[in-house]
Formats: sequence, C-alpha cells, structure tokens
Amino acid sequence: MNWLQSRREDPYYRMAKEMGLPSRAAFKLVEIQSRWRVIKRGDYVLDLGAAPGGMTAVAAREAGEKGLVVAVDLADVKVGGYENVKVVKRDVFSEGLEYELMGLTSGRFFDVVISDLSPKHIGDFDLLVLQQLDLLKQVRHIAFKTLRRGGNLVMKSFEHPEMRRYERETSRMFYKFERFVPRSSPRGSAEFFQIYLGFRRRGLGGGVP
Repeated sequence: MNWLQSRREDPYYRMAKEMGLPSRAAFKLVEIQSRWRVIKRGDYVLDLGAAPGGMTAVAAREAGEKGLVVAVDLADVKVGGYENVKVVKRDVFSEGLEYELMGLTSGRFFDVVISDLSPKHIGDFDLLVLQQLDLLKQVRHIAFKTLRRGGNLVMKSFEHPEMRRYERETSRMFYKFERFVPRSSPRGSAEFFQIYLGFRRRGLGGGVP
C-alpha cells in the first residue's frame, strides 16, 4: 500500500498519466534527449526492454515518420498511434535476436540503441547489480552487432563499484562517455544512465565480448 501511495504521489507518474504516456520512463529519455540529442529525425532506434513503452513513445516522436523504432520486450508494449514502431515480443537473451532485428530494417544498422532494462528487485542490492550487469552485457552484445559506426548507446544502470570495469570496457568502443542521473529517476534510487556517443565500429560485433 505504501508503494502504491508513493507512486501516485510521484509527479512524473502523474504527468505520464495525464499526458497519456505508458510510463514515467518517457521523461528520462526526454531529459537525455534535451542534453545530447541522441536521437535525430530519420534515425532507426532499437529499444531493448521497452515495456510498457514510455521511452518507445519518445523515441518514435523524435525519430519522426521517416525513422523507425524497434521495441523489444516479452511484456506488452503500448505504442498505439505510432506508425513508425515495430514490436518484437522476445527475450533479449533469445538466440539469434540480433539477426531478426537486422531483418526488420532490411540490413540497415541502427543509429541508436536504448535500454531501460532492469531485473526485478529482490531486496539484495549486490545481487541486483550483478543481475543488472548481465543485462548490460547482453545489451552491449546486441548493440555491437546492430549499431552503425558513429551511433549512440543509452543504458540504465545502478551506482556500484562493479559497474566501473564495465564502463571502462564499453567506453573504449565510443568517442565519448557520460554518466547522467535524470531528475525523473525515482527519488533515493541508485539509478543512473550510461550514455555512449559515437560508436567506433570494428566489423560485426565490435571489440568487447
């Protein structure tokens, strides 16, 4: 009951409801977009862990009618009204997913990969971080096979010393790396976003496993 009351009192949750957005996650991408403009008109965007569709809606709006957003999640993605969105109901660990995704773009690499993926919280923060690292490594794996040279990668993460090695490994493959805590992130959480700009593509799969 306390959690439900807290969510109802959250201004971003209320704004999302009032604006007809699927979730408060939309505002996180709005903030990131206002600072770095990671998505441009006509871009092809891959949204991993898209449900319920908050970031998908923002990405679709920013990419415009000449762009495309491919939203991947096992749960339902609510993106009614956006004709430039394709939904793939798959787990991000599904074998061969990257090839299916490239098929949807007729072989064109994505300009941007975004991910709001996170594991279900079970109360053990260290375990949560390890599970998040597994998700981040899978997002990186998919991104390095589907992202064009010069493309951008945006991923939700959690503050923890274990993340630093991952950041160092991943940032080697990009021209610029930023860490960002949106105002719309849950109050008191350890959430932040890793923002990688300008992919140094080195053939299929990049240079980090």
